[in-house]
Amino acid sequence: MRRLALMTTGVITLGGLAGLATATPTQAAVRTVTHPPAVVVPDVGSTSATVDVANLPGRITDVDVVLTNVFHTWPDDLDVFLRAPGSDRVVRLMSDVCGSGDLVGVTLTIDDDAGTSLPDSAACPSGAYRPSNVDAVEVAPAGTTLADSLSVFDGGNANGTWTLIATDDAGGDTGQLAGGFSVTITTDDAPGITTITSRPKKTTTKRKATVGFAADKPNVTFQCKVDAKAWRSCTSPLTLKHLKPGKHKVRVRSVGESGQVEATPALVRWRVRR
Repeated sequence: MRRLALMTTGVITLGGLAGLATATPTQAAVRTVTHPPAVVVPDVGSTSATVDVANLPGRITDVDVVLTNVFHTWPDDLDVFLRAPGSDRVVRLMSDVCGSGDLVGVTLTIDDDAGTSLPDSAACPSGAYRPSNVDAVEVAPAGTTLADSLSVFDGGNANGTWTLIATDDAGGDTGQLAGGFSVTITTDDAPGITTITSRPKKTTTKRKATVGFAADKPNVTFQCKVDAKAWRSCTSPLTLKHLKPGKHKVRVRSVGESGQVEATPALVRWRVRR
């Protein structure tokens, strides 16, 4: 699985903190959705089929596709694309590959992490392959742009309609995905690791303090605990005013989209002198 490594930050002051309801943690998930009916590809034409995903928490970290029981009398004519919900990118799963010999009931798993690509002119046995394209001048379906890696969907929302598009781009031959297709989606809703990016001096006379922080992944929110107060929602930089003399501390933790909280919060300590 691939892990996202982006920074999440924001801006608010302590006066804007709001209370939080207790959330039940939700684990990262793997979901497979299947379209069992045959996808029949017309001669010199295009068709599409869809699967729907709902209530899958977190953001996409991996996508794999299985094309089941594929037949075609001239597979080099066959182009198969995948489009994710809300995306204007389509991934060429297979395009102008596998030569001119008949494809007869093969099952192809398309996985960015597979060890090989589909061959240009040789036969394609059942197996796992990276998204594969030979023709550099392939035309994208209307309203989309082409991509050659399923990782372009990483970080997106998995929920909605996934569309498989199958095209035959030359006359005289036809085919079908006789067993349909399936899409396996991995998402990650775990909280990130919080890092303190700015802090007050360990000892200061200032009655105002600013604490900056960030997480190592996107699409998380934050909770802050100031001294003995309750955890509250917050964003960075956190500004504290009218601090009394004495010791102070701020704990900050990240929160996944459906409520998982970071187990070990980041911590800042300092002392305000009279």
